[in-house]
Amino acid sequence: MRQLIGVLLLFSFCACTSSEEKEVMQVEELSMQQEQTIDFERNKKHSSLYGKLKRSRYLRDPNKMHIRAGKELGIEPFRKNADFLAVRDSILSNEILFYLEDGEFYRKKKMSHSYPYLTKEAIDLIKELSERFQKNLEKKGQENYSLLITSALRTEESQKKLRRSNRNATKDTTSHLFGASFDVSYWDFYRNSNGEIYRYKNLQKILTNTIKELRNEKKCLVIKETGHYCFHITVMQ
Repeated sequence: MRQLIGVLLLFSFCACTSSEEKEVMQVEELSMQQEQTIDFERNKKHSSLYGKLKRSRYLRDPNKMHIRAGKELGIEPFRKNADFLAVRDSILSNEILFYLEDGEFYRKKKMSHSYPYLTKEAIDLIKELSERFQKNLEKKGQENYSLLITSALRTEESQKKLRRSNRNATKDTTSHLFGASFDVSYWDFYRNSNGEIYRYKNLQKILTNTIKELRNEKKCLVIKETGHYCFHITVMQ
């Protein structure tokens, strides 16, 4: 997958250069890929952290763990927004990433510093999370609410811009770069019956307990972010 993205980027760039420049850039790009590319198994079932992850009452998995899982299960990061946009169609057609459509029990909010694209495994996790959340709502006699997905894929460029406005945006690298992480709001919930946004403490508690279930089943890593009222979640399998 990482090699394919590198080839797509290379093709896009070389289309705008002379034949002589193409040859030079081709050698440099391939050399860079050989140095930076991390081995990636397309059909890897779970992160190498899977066997080391312990049950926890707290949703505080370190950022370095999210990054490691993202590198193992995600894509090679894009430096610039333009790099991603140049090969977006090819990435979708090759099923490397998938567009995040609104689901039955989840909706995406407008994303100002990220793109609504994720790996298949990350989207499957969103679906499972939203369905479990719905079942837990029903057990508590609550109305139907959908989760709000607030962030997905980022480039190094968009992450840098985000740091200027969000104190929660890590100064280190972020697992959002790999397409295997997303943020879900624990503050705003979409009521399916009327399309309005509501904020209830009991909904936050039900969502928190639902995420803990998935975390303790080793399906994801989680950080609770207080500044932007969201759970940062990275797929584990």
